[in-house]
Amino acid sequence: MAIVGAGFSGAVTAVQLLRFAEGPLRVVLINESGRMARGVAYGTRSAEHVLNVPAGNMSALADDPEDFLRYCRWVHARWHAGSFVPRRLYGAYLESLLSAAENSDGTAPIQLERVVARATRLHPPSASSRARVEFDDGRSIEADRVVLAFGHFAPADPLNATQRDLLGDAYVADPWRHEGEQLAKPDDAVLLVGAGLTAVDMVVSLGRAGHRGPLVALSRRGLAAQPHRAQDARPTPLDVAPLLARMGRSLRTQVHELRRELQAAVARGEDWRDWIGALRAHTPRWWHALDEVDRGRFLRHVQAHWDTLRHRCAPEAFEVFEQRRRDGALHLLPGRIVDIQRAGGRFNVLVRPRGAHVPQAYPVDRVVNCTGPSTRLDQCNSALVRSLLETGLLAPDVHGLGLRVGTALEVIDRSGHAQPWMRYIGPMLKARDWEGTAIPELRVHALALARGLLAELASPPA
Repeated sequence: MAIVGAGFSGAVTAVQLLRFAEGPLRVVLINESGRMARGVAYGTRSAEHVLNVPAGNMSALADDPEDFLRYCRWVHARWHAGSFVPRRLYGAYLESLLSAAENSDGTAPIQLERVVARATRLHPPSASSRARVEFDDGRSIEADRVVLAFGHFAPADPLNATQRDLLGDAYVADPWRHEGEQLAKPDDAVLLVGAGLTAVDMVVSLGRAGHRGPLVALSRRGLAAQPHRAQDARPTPLDVAPLLARMGRSLRTQVHELRRELQAAVARGEDWRDWIGALRAHTPRWWHALDEVDRGRFLRHVQAHWDTLRHRCAPEAFEVFEQRRRDGALHLLPGRIVDIQRAGGRFNVLVRPRGAHVPQAYPVDRVVNCTGPSTRLDQCNSALVRSLLETGLLAPDVHGLGLRVGTALEVIDRSGHAQPWMRYIGPMLKARDWEGTAIPELRVHALALARGLLAELASPPA
């Protein structure tokens, strides 16, 4: 088994393969950086960057939901199911899972090989050979199955080439590539392009570094991230069947009924988060039922609102963000950038506020791209993805949400044929299921994928 990508999805798939293998098995885990089981999300070195989900919901093992919570309590007794713990702790947890599975005392000849290299090309199997993975250093390996486990790509660029050149070093295209560096001087005026989870993280990082200058968080609709409930609160079980029946099959009706239900719940003193959480298990079936036209409408008009309700931040991080707003140091602005001009040693960013016709100038010293990770395969800089697109082995989703996969995670090629020798697991399952980017879904996929692959190799077709 060759697994390309060693973030959460790749590492946990490897763990489950090693845990359940009963016969000879060689798992090759491939990552272009030396940090296995980390990825972008959990590779942070900052203690201030915490998980956006409570510890009790973050087990990597679908068959052992308390696993991460036990790890947290082993590290420190103060942590409990509702704690929002540092992301670097979660990275350490994933590393420990991988090491434990690698060093288990099973009787079957099972081997994990870690390869630090950049995969650049895949060759399909033939009648006389297995699939082959080529690396940028000239090496290659053969495999019976290949699992693509790449995660998110770098954020899409909200600025054009002229604007980027004008800003030069004053522009941070990908803040996660600059972790540990000083994003801005203490008195700098900073424009954050985006107001979601990445923007919250950057406000926290800037505050910890002593930044006290003005901040502007710019997004098209001016929607900010919402917080999870307090640590000591518990969700209320809900019956969503009546709501689902009223929502029907029309996207307009679905949005109307959901908005009305949330408003009514808040009026009754209930927590709207319970309704969003209760709908989670039904979201893939709803997404499958939408045609491509309605999916496009949802992405244009509804997604920004849905994301603020569904993808929430830790209460502590939200409070830092809100405190800067209450102090007047952070301004949340709905609008679009129309131009950037040099103004002495600074820059004037011309923004057209939402609903206005006349741009307003905002003097800034730094611009930070906080638009979040990209899922556009046709815009990523991965040599492997480019080659898969060129050869037609991989087909992007028409809405740019990821790639096309089958029911057993088989990668679907340009001609519409499923390729059982190549699977995909990772956040770009959003293209198929919409609700496919978070740990609770990905861990279920990892377990099912591992068991399915092992069953296939145990009973190969004639």
